Amino acid sequence: MIVCAQCGESNAPGSEFCGACGTYLEWERAQARQPLPGPGGRSQAGPGQTGHGQAGQAPPDNQPVSWPLPTRGGSQPGPPYQPGPPPNVGSRPHQAGPPGQGGAGHPPVGQPGPLQPGAMRPTDQQPAAGAHRPRLTERRAPQPGDLICGQCGEANPPTRKFCARCGSALVEPEVVAEKWWRRLLPKRKPPEAGTRRHRRTGAARRGIGKALRWSFLIALLAAIGVYGLVPSFRSLVNTQAVSVAEDVKGVFVTELTPVRPTGVSANAESPDHPPLMAADNAKNTFWLAPVEPQQPALLLDFGREVDLREAIVRVGNPDDLQAAHRPKKLHLVYSTGKTFDVDIADTPDEQKVGIENSAGATNVEVHVVELHRSLRGNEVALAEIEFFAVR
Repeated sequence: MIVCAQCGESNAPGSEFCGACGTYLEWERAQARQPLPGPGGRSQAGPGQTGHGQAGQAPPDNQPVSWPLPTRGGSQPGPPYQPGPPPNVGSRPHQAGPPGQGGAGHPPVGQPGPLQPGAMRPTDQQPAAGAHRPRLTERRAPQPGDLICGQCGEANPPTRKFCARCGSALVEPEVVAEKWWRRLLPKRKPPEAGTRRHRRTGAARRGIGKALRWSFLIALLAAIGVYGLVPSFRSLVNTQAVSVAEDVKGVFVTELTPVRPTGVSANAESPDHPPLMAADNAKNTFWLAPVEPQQPALLLDFGREVDLREAIVRVGNPDDLQAAHRPKKLHLVYSTGKTFDVDIADTPDEQKVGIENSAGATNVEVHVVELHRSLRGNEVALAEIEFFAVR
């Protein structure tokens, strides 16, 4: 764990920025690498520094430091070494020769000796810390509830306020959604403080789960073998599968078929236009009935229980639409006592309308309760009505 020196937050290994205050954690490591003061208040020697002398004392500028020469056999130390003057620039290089004649190790007569290194003045400059090199930190695998940084895309734990990779504030991050199938599973409560999960119980559960998985796999392989080797079993499975498929299809896919009435009657009719003409599937015929003294109504008997879902309606006289009134609203009364109202548009074309509440009915009464009135005539005309039911 990396502890932030600013706020004391504990950060996961590999984090570059504090999750609570956003402080760059690399500075904390750089400060930890600075040299520590030695005993007696003196800093430990480093490159370019000396460990000689009292802390805070240094010779004046432009003055070399004199160092005592080593002694032999306990004799008194000699005079301190003083560096000679710098050599003349452009002078001829020294030629090696025999000893005593300006050879190796002795400068020629009348020429200064080579420049000797002098002592350096201690300074307070510390070695500069190495420049920060970007590290290829391992990206965190996104977990449900993690905060995705909008700058670099790093996944951060939900408790962080700043990105662990780039230090951006997690003000409006994208939250990793939990998978849909995990939401269906029951939530497991965390263990309470002071409790310990017994290893024997966990091992027993794992053993039971492993046994159940192997049992299911063996049963599946056995069923596949029997299906392939026993024709009667294969035929039974195919029949059951087709039946289940039909049931599922009936739930999600509604297939409608036309329902023909076995009997048609009405409470009123005009000459030459009986109620049967409203159910003969002919486009040039129509049922005609007066609108007074009672509302005209058709009765269609299907001879069995039906579940009506749809109807096709054509209103008026096909040859002359304004020769009679047209139905505007039909009130359906089923043999079960339930009812349903259907609104009809004033058009000579066929109209497809939905129907409800008819499950289990054996007949239906079609009452004309509202009209699209004609300019002439006092009768209502219904050219065709055809019902469709669930098969």
